[in-house]
Amino acid sequence: MDLLVTFESGAPLHRQLERQLRDAIRAGRLRPGVTLPASRLLADELEVSRGVVVEAYSQLIAEGYLVARRGAGTVVAHGAGAGALRDVEGVEHAGGPARIRFDLRPGQPDYASFPRQRYLASLGRAMRTLPDADLTYGDPRGTHQLRVAVSDYVGRVRAAVAEPDDVVISAGLAHGLTNVWSALRERGARRIGVEDPGWRWQVRTVEHAGLTAVPVPVDEHGLVVEALERLDVDAVTVTPAHHFPTGVVMSPGRRAALLEWARRRDALILEDDYDVEYRYDREPVASLQGMDPEHVAFCATTSKTLAPALRLGWIVLPRRLVADVARQYAVTWASPPTLEQVAMAEFLAAGELDRHIRRTRRLYRDRRDALIAALAEHLPQIQIEGEAAGLHLVGWLPSDADEVAIVGAARRRGVALHAIHRHCTCVAPLPPALIIGYAQLPEPALRSAVRELAAVMG
Repeated sequence: MDLLVTFESGAPLHRQLERQLRDAIRAGRLRPGVTLPASRLLADELEVSRGVVVEAYSQLIAEGYLVARRGAGTVVAHGAGAGALRDVEGVEHAGGPARIRFDLRPGQPDYASFPRQRYLASLGRAMRTLPDADLTYGDPRGTHQLRVAVSDYVGRVRAAVAEPDDVVISAGLAHGLTNVWSALRERGARRIGVEDPGWRWQVRTVEHAGLTAVPVPVDEHGLVVEALERLDVDAVTVTPAHHFPTGVVMSPGRRAALLEWARRRDALILEDDYDVEYRYDREPVASLQGMDPEHVAFCATTSKTLAPALRLGWIVLPRRLVADVARQYAVTWASPPTLEQVAMAEFLAAGELDRHIRRTRRLYRDRRDALIAALAEHLPQIQIEGEAAGLHLVGWLPSDADEVAIVGAARRRGVALHAIHRHCTCVAPLPPALIIGYAQLPEPALRSAVRELAAVMG
């Protein structure tokens, strides 16, 4: 560390240490995940008082550059290093090399909370117990171990009706969706209904499969089934338990009407079980698939609960579609690695995912509360709606606000967040709003981020 830090006369020592550590992180000399020395050790090394180091660390934690974890020391935060600003799908943003100080983009869990040791133990058991014969190419649907573990898990926690033979493992949701749409296209499907607003990658997967994405409006009760009735679509994809991005939960009446639509047309409902693990006010509603497994395909991933880097998801399919979808996987055999699948099977069977969700649910609830309190104090003109759930909230702006300008100005101050129209075809008019994620930042950093946003909005 003495190679990174030199002190000069004049400015307070803790300010100099803050600046030089901040510059080292921005320049990439201190990379995300690097553990910094304990405050006492660094103080001895630099020949300063421990209070100088504690003050500097505390400020950088508040700004989101560092993360303090009990038992693991102080580490450089993920997303705090050098490089171009990228959106959550990994695409470089047109704004160029703006530095992210406060990452409020939706759909990202707290990467520092990833249960490394527990997952490593599961991976070690997979390495020790996997038969040599299973190192071949395997079943394109995924390993039998993981399909069994998934069927048990979703039946227990989501009331889904799932047999191992109906489960297909995918490398994330977009991978699975593309294969489902391709299978439907071969069956004669041409048009797929997508929520509007909704996750924009859904549209891309539909179009990539050579089909037409047809926007279907969403209101405070969920997908508007009456509008769906007027559209000539062969399938529809929905997030009924926690809609992205508005956060609404599909009402019982809408759920019943949607299932009736699917039965009458013999159409497919693709249920994206988005963010359902994180609800802070009440238990989540049961899955649609459990009410009609012949017309609903149930999809989920580990991207929001654990980390996108695992590239693991699953789809529980109606039995009549399993062979058709499996053939799409067999074209490229692009399933997640067998060892990772068996490790996840171990992780699920041991109850480790349940334990991780219980731990992070408390963490995210506290961060959500801190964000809402900071918005109420500094930006009372923003109206918060949606269920107390998930990893983001929607802040509705005054009708004359320019959400695109606000997001752009915030980026220039190092605050990354989304405008709602980023995820909206907007067939039906939608007021301006900001989508604000809160999972990655500790509470002091969330408060600092809101102050920056308030400076932007005046």
